[in-house]
Amino acid sequence: MKFLFAFAVLVSVSMISCKKDVPVPTNTNIPNGDSLTVVDTLGKLKVDLSGMQNMNGSVNFALYNNSANFNDPNQVYKSLSFTSTGSSMSFTIDSLPEGTYAFGVFHDENNNQSIDQNWLGIPTEGFAFSNNAMGSFGPPTFIQAQFVVLKNQTHVQTIALNFY
Repeated sequence: MKFLFAFAVLVSVSMISCKKDVPVPTNTNIPNGDSLTVVDTLGKLKVDLSGMQNMNGSVNFALYNNSANFNDPNQVYKSLSFTSTGSSMSFTIDSLPEGTYAFGVFHDENNNQSIDQNWLGIPTEGFAFSNNAMGSFGPPTFIQAQFVVLKNQTHVQTIALNFY
C-alpha cells in the first residue's frame, strides 16, 4: 500500500505560483489607433476541500496532466502545499491549458512530507483524489479521477478527505 500515496513525497514546502504571465505583443502598427487587448484563454481549477480534523501540519496537493504519470512523484504537473487553516479550505489554480487532469491531496498533520500509515499500510492521515474517486486496495486510476479543464472556464472540484 506504500505506492498508494507515492505522490506524498513529491510535495515541497515551497509554494508554486499559479499565475502565468501572458506576453503582450509588441506590434506598434495597430490600424486606426485601436487598442489591443490580450485575453488569457487558459482555464482554472478551483478546489473546495473539506474534512480536515485539525489545523496541524499542511495540506499537500499534486496535479497530474496524463495517465502515464498519475501518482508518480517525479512526474507531477503542479504541486502545492498549504498551511492547514481549519476544517475546510478553497484554492484556485490559474492558467491551466485546456486538457484532462487528475489530482491527489492529503493532510500531512505532522509535516513529515509523507502520508503516515498503520502497520497494515492503511493511511492514518486524511487523503482524497479528484472526483472523490476511490480505488480498490490502492489509489484510483487516472480514468476514475480525471476531469476536463476548458479554456476560459473554471472547473470546480468539491472534495472531502477520507479517513480510515
